[in-house]
Amino acid sequence: MKYSTLLKNSINKECLTLGEIEEKLKDSGQKTNKAYISKLQNGKLPPAGDKLNDALAAVLNIDPVELKAAAYREKISSDVLERIIGAN
Repeated sequence: MKYSTLLKNSINKECLTLGEIEEKLKDSGQKTNKAYISKLQNGKLPPAGDKLNDALAAVLNIDPVELKAAAYREKISSDVLERIIGAN
């Protein structure tokens, strides 16, 4: 599943507004804003980094490894990803 789709589905499932997510992230020490979160969930920006993804996963009650894996799949070039998968 694409990172943005996973993020959007998780936000909808938790019935949280982007403002509420922003506040919960600030409470956990992550400085971001609802415009940035909106762009992430709509695929207008590349996936967030590990620290923010860990915080988002905690706020959205999802597996942080699943969210980070979705992010890595989009960040890693296809040739490198093929090499990693082929190495197994």
